[in-house]
Amino acid sequence: MEHQYELKRYQAFKRTLNHQIYPVHFSKDINLKLERIDHLLTLMDHPQDSYPVIHVGGTSGKGSTASMISSILTSAGYKTGLHTSPHLQLINEGYQINNQISPTNRLQKLLDELHPAIDKVAQRNPFGSPSYFEVQVALALSLFRQEKVDVAVVEVGLGGKLDATNVIDAKIAVITNIGLDHTDILGNTLELIAQDKSGIIKPGQIVISGLTQPSTQDIIAKRTCDVNATLWQYNKEFTFNYDKGKEIFSVSLPGREYRDLHTNMLGDFQVKNATCALAAVHAFDTSIPEDCILNGLNNIRIPGRMEIIQEKPTVLLDGAHNEDKIKAAASAVTDLFPEKRKLVILAIKKGKKYQDIIPYLLKDSSILITTSFTTELWNPYRPEVLAEYARHLDPNLPIFIEPDPMEALDTAFRNVSPDDLIWVTGSLYLVGNIRNYWFPPIKLLSSIEQNI
Repeated sequence: MEHQYELKRYQAFKRTLNHQIYPVHFSKDINLKLERIDHLLTLMDHPQDSYPVIHVGGTSGKGSTASMISSILTSAGYKTGLHTSPHLQLINEGYQINNQISPTNRLQKLLDELHPAIDKVAQRNPFGSPSYFEVQVALALSLFRQEKVDVAVVEVGLGGKLDATNVIDAKIAVITNIGLDHTDILGNTLELIAQDKSGIIKPGQIVISGLTQPSTQDIIAKRTCDVNATLWQYNKEFTFNYDKGKEIFSVSLPGREYRDLHTNMLGDFQVKNATCALAAVHAFDTSIPEDCILNGLNNIRIPGRMEIIQEKPTVLLDGAHNEDKIKAAASAVTDLFPEKRKLVILAIKKGKKYQDIIPYLLKDSSILITTSFTTELWNPYRPEVLAEYARHLDPNLPIFIEPDPMEALDTAFRNVSPDDLIWVTGSLYLVGNIRNYWFPPIKLLSSIEQNI
């Protein structure tokens, strides 16, 4: 009965937040504005000014990098707030204190306290009511003030310049990389996307840039110079060396070097994310002991990012959803599971370039199962569309179409042997839906309450 009550309380909290979703799906003309969130935070007396912030943007890896920063700082004894998006299974995931997910009752109480300010913005602001994401950002910033955190790590939602998190005057800005994603919103070239993402850079910051393309590096460097910030550029001010055989790496930073580091996050690309995270931590505090660095990197767990959720058969959950991410994930899968027969469960959000994603999934795959996902925010491609394109590329590949994610998982289990790999990918929303099989929301909510 108690678990049922927790679930009902969560559903009520979710409904309250969902009221902020516009009747039309995401539109850059409606959603990408700072006037509403700035108005809302002014009415809240600017909670974001109560603590230093590390602001993390980029196309890929920003969620992992933000989580690593939080984990290291928490290991070093800082009381750390972490806000990431989107969530996999529970909205609560985006509101963490010292890497512990906040309980629903705490978030609901805060949301209730915010409602008068939300209503005032809706009544007085020429751009209308705060959006779903803007309310979530305001809720996180308010939580961190109430918790009196020493530092907050905040992930950019989309882009940079007009993202709701960009009302923050952060001490450190991190831009992990630039890739072709959200091109319908941010622009269809790397340079246009870099220009948008560079908008999080502000005067006096230390800017950690993981960019590797010369043209985008130049854009970040110019923005940093224009606003009188300090740039730490990957492969210049900081770098890493990775011993793949031993799975250890070293990181060189301004004034300090770390050796024999390890992270339990799967995939070589996570070493680059860890390096950017360590650079941000070093920029924040140069005196953090090495054992705290090691503990922070080794203790990190990020659901839905190259997550092995069961063995025999191996089930891998990874929410890669653009060409750069899927290319890195596919390379990691080949390295980690070279002998395994691979069954892929795939769903992709509308607007993503499935033509750039699917080819990486078909290499060495034995079965493809196209499916869908459920979320209030976005629509997926119909699984028939994905299947048709896959058949065009590989007419001999067995393909199943299962619109329901759980039916797709059941189909995979019926066609798998204990030594095979089931790889769930293409969307974090799909991963969240399927992760419910192992971790039902009602049990997760109970676990969160017990961790208070």
